[in-house]
Amino acid sequence: MKERRYDLDWLRVIVMLLVFMFHCSRFFGGGTWLLKNAEESIVALVYVSLIDMWVMPFFFFLSGIGSWYALAYLTNGQYVQERIKRILIPLYTVGFFILLPPQFYFEIYSNAGFTGTFWESIPLYLDREGHFSIGSPPDLLMLSFITHLWFLGYLFLVSLVSLPFMCYLRSGHGLRFIDKLAGWCTRPGGIFIFIIPVLFMRVGLRSFFLGQFAWAEFFEYMVYFIIGYLFVADSRFMQSIKKYGWFGLILGLACWGGQGIFVLGLGYNYPDGESFSLTYVLFETIMSVSRWSWIVIVLSLGAKYLNFNHKVLTYSNEAVLPFYLLHQPVILGVGWFVIQLNIGMGLKFLIITLISFVLIMAVYDLFVRRFNVVRFFFGMRPIKKSPA
Repeated sequence: MKERRYDLDWLRVIVMLLVFMFHCSRFFGGGTWLLKNAEESIVALVYVSLIDMWVMPFFFFLSGIGSWYALAYLTNGQYVQERIKRILIPLYTVGFFILLPPQFYFEIYSNAGFTGTFWESIPLYLDREGHFSIGSPPDLLMLSFITHLWFLGYLFLVSLVSLPFMCYLRSGHGLRFIDKLAGWCTRPGGIFIFIIPVLFMRVGLRSFFLGQFAWAEFFEYMVYFIIGYLFVADSRFMQSIKKYGWFGLILGLACWGGQGIFVLGLGYNYPDGESFSLTYVLFETIMSVSRWSWIVIVLSLGAKYLNFNHKVLTYSNEAVLPFYLLHQPVILGVGWFVIQLNIGMGLKFLIITLISFVLIMAVYDLFVRRFNVVRFFFGMRPIKKSPA
């Protein structure tokens, strides 16, 4: 049994907090959202653009790592059952019936001119959902309005689609491939070879699959998931990460600036069915390099400073999934009232952040964590009773 990587557990918790702060910032910057403050902040825009570059690819990367460890002791059938319990049950119970309806109300009230009550929006919500299509991953899951829970839907589908390849990577041929790949990564800058499959997906697919939550994003995230899956199979990957984290920071900052030049300086719209122009290829190259570079620097910092255990980590790591499920509707509910106050944006952000965090943790600790029935619907494992 390999020693547990506490740095990865800490990063999972920290990145979840960054996502929380990301959504608290969305009231004040980052384009259209379910609710928006009347004024926007350049600070919020900068933060949103930076976090948006890498945070969700990083979550899929971490999920791939978790799958490597899970398949070390689970059969394929048990793995699928575990994915259903951890992902689909929260998505189609707590998510569908409790967490998505109020967000749908905020969306149509703010962006579609709806003037009715919350309860009057429920038939509209139910009418919109439940339609099967292969047009996009959410449509395949019959959840066209999915908001932040898209991650769970994508993760379940990615886990299923990737399963045959994950099995191959555990075979003799697959392990030899990982060994060869790890050898390449020991060469100067070799860890950045993973940019190639990301770039292939982004340049090759984004012109064909239009809009948000499209299949192009799905396959890109699957690449990060598979990279994470094979990442913990050989220690040389992390050795290279530690060695070249500084270069990842340089590339990440440079590409982040490049993105800003394209979007703000040149007025370049995010690719949406564009032909394979030079501008398109350059922008997608910048995005691909940036995303992996930020993952490299984050992993490097975690390996250097966070590889230790603590009781706070034990509590927090278990709370990540319920926190993710709860965080956006709570933020929106608090923000609904706060953005109407006649106070500065900084104070609004502080109030939304503090009240939302306290409410989320209170709901989790008092009503979710303590009861096995509720834990089941939030994708958590049951509390094991101590022997008498």
